[in-house]
Amino acid sequence: MVKLPVVSLTLAVLAAACNAVSSVLQRKANRDEAEQREFGAALLLHLLRRPAWLLGFAALIASFLLQATALAHGTLSEVEPILVLELPLTLVLGAYVLKYPVRHRYWLVAAGMGAGLALLIVGLDPSGGDAAHISTPLALVATAGTVGGVVALVMAARSGPARSRAALYGVAAGSGFGLTASLMKLAVAQLSADGPAGLFSAWETYAMAVFGIASLGLVQAALNAGTLVAAQPGITLLDPLVSLLWGTVVIGEQTRSGPVLGLAGLGAALIIAGAVLLARVTGRTAIAEAT
Repeated sequence: MVKLPVVSLTLAVLAAACNAVSSVLQRKANRDEAEQREFGAALLLHLLRRPAWLLGFAALIASFLLQATALAHGTLSEVEPILVLELPLTLVLGAYVLKYPVRHRYWLVAAGMGAGLALLIVGLDPSGGDAAHISTPLALVATAGTVGGVVALVMAARSGPARSRAALYGVAAGSGFGLTASLMKLAVAQLSADGPAGLFSAWETYAMAVFGIASLGLVQAALNAGTLVAAQPGITLLDPLVSLLWGTVVIGEQTRSGPVLGLAGLGAALIIAGAVLLARVTGRTAIAEAT
């Protein structure tokens, strides 16, 4: 496996920290609004007037810039898993800012999902790939497939039980951010290969902007529907998982073969089991966030 450059590692860690700050501040703003109105255009307009939400949005923009720079120096499947650090950072910062106790079972589920992702990465051990020379039809099909999955998750969140809405919206938002990061990697590769002209002529650049904004909206839906603990694991963990799939399938990053892939299968099972468990046991009343 190609070793991740120190600059990429540092930038990815900083991006994870900015994401954590963004999630906590935006949850703080959403929590105050949740008692007054459901998620929708009216809620977004009110959130735009809240300093906490605006600071969280600024932190999110900083995270995107840090992530893009990290991706310019490292592969998609190497950089994105570092963002898993966002999950414990968010839980710790959220407990301090929002003043709620984090029950042990949520730490265990989050740790299990993080361990699952680590096993998946170790089992596959991705490396290589060429983001500047990809199959456009394959990338379009992968984009359509990812968007289809996100739409299915949103529909399930809208019609499912209240206790699972935050978790499902979180998984949808994380999947959307994974798609955004993957398109970002392709756009950055075009920038490196052909300069600004390559960046602004690439369809990935504009798709990245559209899906990034849509994913931000899904984050607001998740944070409005339930607690930070319910929403954050899906937001954090599906981003690198989707990015890993894009890296191996679309960009052509190489993975291991043979019995070691059993580790990857176990990791995927832990991630899925954790997501299902969170969807079943979390909701507005699962964690007593102070108001």
